[in-house]
Amino acid sequence: MSSNCSMESCDLCCHETHSVWGELVCHVPYAIIALAFAFIFLSLTFFFGLSLPEETARFGYHVLFHSFHYLHIIVSVAGAALTYFRFGRSWFVGILVALIAPTFFCILSDILLPALSGRILGVDMVVHVCFFELFDAINLVVFMLMGLVAGLSLARAPESIKRISTYFHSAHTLISSMASVFYMVANGFDNWFGMMGILFLFMFLAVVVPCTLSDIVVPFYCARGVRSR
Repeated sequence: MSSNCSMESCDLCCHETHSVWGELVCHVPYAIIALAFAFIFLSLTFFFGLSLPEETARFGYHVLFHSFHYLHIIVSVAGAALTYFRFGRSWFVGILVALIAPTFFCILSDILLPALSGRILGVDMVVHVCFFELFDAINLVVFMLMGLVAGLSLARAPESIKRISTYFHSAHTLISSMASVFYMVANGFDNWFGMMGILFLFMFLAVVVPCTLSDIVVPFYCARGVRSR
């Protein structure tokens, strides 16, 4: 992997390696910067929420989590579709990959890994998976379809698909960071600011691994596997 990989050139150099490790390393700057913004936003909402009753503030965190979780679904599905159609041509496989893989990794990144992180740090976290509730599931399906429409539409511009993919990776990482941190504070992690350092590390792992697998690794290997037949 080239040593001069930067956020601007990441899609042009690191993504040519197509290795899991190379992609994880390439996404490190995205995840760190995105998490920094997420913690700044979380700190601001926490500060202004101090004047509100506890239940009202917690409800606000739930609203923010669901908003970012739904947006995460859109950019994740669109990003997976863009990567697949850079290297694959099967519409059936591309649509399946774009819908199934991001859904799994969004739940992993936004819910399961933050809940596990909180429990490792001694917090009795609540596990709330949106697909298990009817209206949340309906919302998620709608946003999945919107992400698929966006991804398929953008994939029709092959001359600029690399640059578009980079923008989606950036947005994906930022929105995933927001969803992860707001899930934690909405579901039991009240003293997050006292363990901000270790929490930042856990959230970094919860964001960079699933987002990289969802956006790049799984769609690429699925496209290559179909093409090699």
